[in-house]
Amino acid sequence: MKSLTKRQEEILLYIISDFQKTSRLPSISDIAREFSFNKRAAYEAVDALIKKECLKKTEKGELLLSDDYRKHLINIKIPSFNNADKQCYVMLKDAEEGECFSYTVSTDEMRNIGIMPGDECIFLSCTSAKSGDIVLCSIEDSDSLMLRRLFMRTDGLFELIPENDTMGKTTANKVIIHGRLILSVRRYLG
Repeated sequence: MKSLTKRQEEILLYIISDFQKTSRLPSISDIAREFSFNKRAAYEAVDALIKKECLKKTEKGELLLSDDYRKHLINIKIPSFNNADKQCYVMLKDAEEGECFSYTVSTDEMRNIGIMPGDECIFLSCTSAKSGDIVLCSIEDSDSLMLRRLFMRTDGLFELIPENDTMGKTTANKVIIHGRLILSVRRYLG
């Protein structure tokens, strides 16, 4: 499977989502309308997905998801860390590493990087992370969950840094990591 640009991935996920809702792949006009493209740009976007072997054309010219690419996508119902089930598309390459869960953001602690209250964040369930990763965590002896950027200091302490200029960092001896952020989704329509 050839790597996709962020925009190509968005278009492909729209195509898959629309297919699941309507049992048909969206037309070039549908894609153009969804992404505010003209039809030529939508055609070129679909053509790029065909060249990257994500889509294929039948002898009649109908679009299909390629068999090879279908193997690399899964549609899973991801359990939410804060008790609500959400449906989300996850690329198998991310899900292969382990279990995933979702978490509905309730604070503005990551607003400087565009993660806002109400956003759905998808995490790879894990107990460790690299310095600089965004994690859902808690500190020892606390039930409070924090969505923060994790840094490990040379003295063995952890710094949990919010992406919000009005909030200060938290320093801790022990951090319990529940997951590493792999995707943030904003729902615009209720």
